[in-house]
Order: sequence, then C-alpha cells, then structure tokens
Amino acid sequence: MTMEGRIKRLERDWDHPANPGPDPETVAHWASLWIEAGMEESQSTAAALEFLEYCQATGQAPTFGYGPGGLLRWCEGNIGGGEDDDGPREPLHEVLEQGHD
Repeated sequence: MTMEGRIKRLERDWDHPANPGPDPETVAHWASLWIEAGMEESQSTAAALEFLEYCQATGQAPTFGYGPGGLLRWCEGNIGGGEDDDGPREPLHEVLEQGHD
C-alpha cells in the first residue's frame, strides 16, 4: 500500500471508525477486472465497491471464483440482465473467467 493509500485509509477510519469499508487500492484492484472486460471506469468502481462491501458484510474474503465470497458467483446474481441491458452479449462472469484460465 502506498503512503497516499495509507493516509486515505486513516482519514476514512477517523470519519467512520465503526465501518471503514474497503480501502481505495483494493477497490481499484477489483475494478480493474471490470475495466479490462470493457465496463466504464465509474461503473467498474461502483461494482467493485458493492462486491467488496458484500464480502465484508457476509464475513467472506473476496476471491475470484464461484465459492463463498467469489466474484463470479456474485456477478451472476448482481450484474447484467437488467432492464437497461443492451441486448445479447457474453455474460460478464464469462468474460472475467476467460482472463483467469
């Protein structure tokens, strides 16, 4: 973690010590998976933050696979297929899986 990341985390902890949430570097790391899959950066960051908060709330360590705390499992229930879906395309969890074979 960089010094800037540590400072941001400490500032966040001071503001919200009971629930500090994921640190910005961890969010950026997980968001990069969605960015590489073609999602816009702001949407990727929001999805990563939601995923990491889900893992934190359920007490699961975030992982890539389909197990507890797994990103691919979470994507199936939380990403794609909504009303604003732009039509048929490869599901996001399959795109993410391709990069980690």
